[in-house]
Amino acid sequence: MRRTAVLGAAALALAGCNGGTVDAHALQRDAETVGSLATEGELLADDVSKGASTKVFARVHAKELSQAASNLEDALSERPTSEGIETDVRKLARLAGKVSAELEQLHLHPTDRMVAESLKQPLKDDADAADELSK
Repeated sequence: MRRTAVLGAAALALAGCNGGTVDAHALQRDAETVGSLATEGELLADDVSKGASTKVFARVHAKELSQAASNLEDALSERPTSEGIETDVRKLARLAGKVSAELEQLHLHPTDRMVAESLKQPLKDDADAADELSK
């Protein structure tokens, strides 16, 4: 089920990064994607913090999520934006980069319960911040 969620999030990320100008609709869609990636990362961090995930699954899953967030960061940092939303688009790009970095820590430490525990709240906060940008 989680793999399906990741694939769905990756598909959304790719749909949001189709090039061209970022308009309000694309910003909303990309913010929802960043929020989904952060939420999925939070769930994974929760599992790791409880010892409820295998090392291989946590490492691979975290890397997939991190890469999807990194791809969004790159796309949002470079694409032109519609007038009036530039600040929000760049803010979302920075947020995607933060989510990517947090997930990379989980990738690098897939069995460290303390690292995973320390990432749960920041990832939840990132999901909330993305939700605000999607409105």
